Amino acid sequence: MKRLSTILVALFILLKLTGQQSDTLSIDKEYYGKYLGFELPDSTPQIFAPGLISDMGRMHSFVSFSQDLETMFWNTIPPKIMMMKMVDGKWTMPEVVPFSNTSNNQSPFVTGDNKVYFSSTRSGGQGQLDIWYTIYSEEGFIEPVNLGEGVNSEKLESQPSISGLNNLFFTSTVEGKLYNKGIYFSNYINGEFVEPVLLPEPINIMDTAILDYTPFIAPDESYLLFCSNRQNPERELCHIYISYKNEDGEWMDPIDLSVKMGFENSSKFPYVTPDNKFLFFSSGNNLYWLDSTILGI
Repeated sequence: MKRLSTILVALFILLKLTGQQSDTLSIDKEYYGKYLGFELPDSTPQIFAPGLISDMGRMHSFVSFSQDLETMFWNTIPPKIMMMKMVDGKWTMPEVVPFSNTSNNQSPFVTGDNKVYFSSTRSGGQGQLDIWYTIYSEEGFIEPVNLGEGVNSEKLESQPSISGLNNLFFTSTVEGKLYNKGIYFSNYINGEFVEPVLLPEPINIMDTAILDYTPFIAPDESYLLFCSNRQNPERELCHIYISYKNEDGEWMDPIDLSVKMGFENSSKFPYVTPDNKFLFFSSGNNLYWLDSTILGI
């Protein structure tokens, strides 16, 4: 019995040491090059950066890259915005951005001129959850700026996506839909965002059982990605959809990309990288990516 106890104690110590060594190796690992140096995916969704970004907390946004692909932002639950950046070819480890240390901060989106749009419950806003922006440079971030009452209301505005024309697409309150959420857009005219407009059907379906949200607008506004449960309103399982804009500037019937990908789990927050090479989306605790040829663009 004494010998058995000794063996069990030895095994416990060995397992403990092994776990510590594994954690140390994970922390010490270095990442280089575009997309952290991971093997590029084909047309089948693959988990992106497992153990570094994926599987490190519930994902609640897409990953958003700077134009040069050398800085990336995302957020997890509890809502905090994370970032990594490339310095001399080597990626820094994930860290919370300085402007996300307090309040509920989520859904970061980086534009071509290094503005980082995000939603937040921080003080100084118009309502429950507002859209803000900051500007990122080598010196850091400027103090976040609220988009103001032209976009924000006393209710909820979230999940911003900005086109190359500086027009804003986002999620906001829509009475008569599941969770009262739908997709809006606001044109950028003479240096400011004008009054938001609810996107019509077939983007938003006015039904208390249907949810349409987490938009991503193409840089040239030729297509819109979003998630919806319209394929089966009896469940909240969301699929990724794409809608193309026709020659008359109207949105065409959305196509279910989750079915084309063969992805059966709930999927949200679609995003296409600035080089147009990859489609990202989130599901549960993971980010997935695949070749963007599935978009047909």
